[in-house]
This record gives sequence, structure tokens and C-alpha cells, in this order.
Amino acid sequence: MSPAFLTGIKESLPQAEVTVDWFHIVQTFTRALDEVRKQEAHVKPLPKHLRWSVLKRGDADHLTTNQLKALAELLDQGLDTATAWRIKERLDWIRLAKTPRAARWRITRFIGYAREIIGDSELLEPVRKALATLENHAERVVRRWTSTYTNARMEGLNSLFQAARARARGYRNNRTFIT
Repeated sequence: MSPAFLTGIKESLPQAEVTVDWFHIVQTFTRALDEVRKQEAHVKPLPKHLRWSVLKRGDADHLTTNQLKALAELLDQGLDTATAWRIKERLDWIRLAKTPRAARWRITRFIGYAREIIGDSELLEPVRKALATLENHAERVVRRWTSTYTNARMEGLNSLFQAARARARGYRNNRTFIT
């Protein structure tokens, strides 16, 4: 989604249609949520065990008892982190659309819903940026419903290369690193 990548694709592959992988949209909103949580922690005390309870999926299957308690406490207090978490969790509604047209409609409704509940809170600026990213790339996101391509395999390979590089830290030359 970076402007440099999109410009490079446009110049090098003018016929290419870029599809934004759903993972990257969720990642953008998760990072925004974490940023809100960190900023709010400087202003107000947040419940213990909150970090992973908001960063994981919000269903009870993925959360421990302490994380569920922290999440419930967060929602009761009505903090900005709770608002950001609600927005991130609502993303799944878009993903469940059956057609590109339904996805486009859901993206539009989601952005309107999110802007309405954000209001003018300064702490929620990272979420506003995430919404702007989704709005700017909406057509590329919708292509996910018609495209048969995904970068999941490339992401998987990249994680293997990164793990190998991390294990090889300290090797002094390329030959030893490759071995």
C-alpha cells in the first residue's frame, strides 16, 4: 500500500492491478489500536492484561480469563482504546461480504460508522489514519473478492528467510551465512 510500491508497479507493470491483501488492512487497524492504547496508558491507568486482549481476536476462544476480564473492564470504562478495539473488531463484517459489490457497500458503511463513533477525540488519530488508508485503497481491497492471487506464500517464505537471518546473526561472511 506504500506510495513508492504503487508508483513502481504503475511504471514497471502498467497493466497490473494491485490487490490489497486483507491481512494488511487488519494489520493497519491493529497497529492503530495499539498506538491508541499506548497513548491512553500515558494519560489514564488501563486494566492489567489489556495489551494482548485487544491485540488478539476478540472472541472468547482466543483469550485467557484475565484477558477477558481486562477487556470487560475496558469496555465498562468507555475509554478511547475501547472505541478503537470496537472498530478493529468490526472489520470482520467487511471480510464476510459475499460479493465485490457487497464488500464495497460494507466498506462505505464501516467508514461512516467508525467516523461517527470516533468523534473528535485526539487520541483516536491513528484510527482516523487507518480509516483514510482503507478509504484510499478501497478498490484495491475489493479486488480481493475477484482476484485469485494472494501473497500468503511469499509472506511465509519471507518469514523463513527472516528466521534464518536472525539465527545467522554473528556470521562474518556471506559464505558462512549461506551455509
